Amino acid sequence: MISATSSSHYENDLAYSERRGTRAPQFTLIELDPRDVIDGVMLERGYLSEDAQSSGKMREICPHCSGVPLQLILRFRHVKRAHLFCDCCTRCYDALYPDGSSALALGAVSLV
Repeated sequence: MISATSSSHYENDLAYSERRGTRAPQFTLIELDPRDVIDGVMLERGYLSEDAQSSGKMREICPHCSGVPLQLILRFRHVKRAHLFCDCCTRCYDALYPDGSSALALGAVSLV
């Protein structure tokens, strides 16, 4: 005989196993103009902006740098839109699902 708590525990384990078995989607990275993602000033040597706080490193690797993981930058203060950032070459990217929609678009959510 299985008690109700054992049964629900088993169902939770089964759901967890099914979620772990699904693979994360492969994203297509597109480079973004930094003027579209963060406030700053265009200079002769490049784009100058205030530092943006990273929310952590992602599994996606910069296409221009060898093995450098991209950092997630969320909308906050002077950041206009969420994007992926390479700390090495300072390029900005968006991650697109196979259907072309942005994986970083959070609908009007902002951390302001």
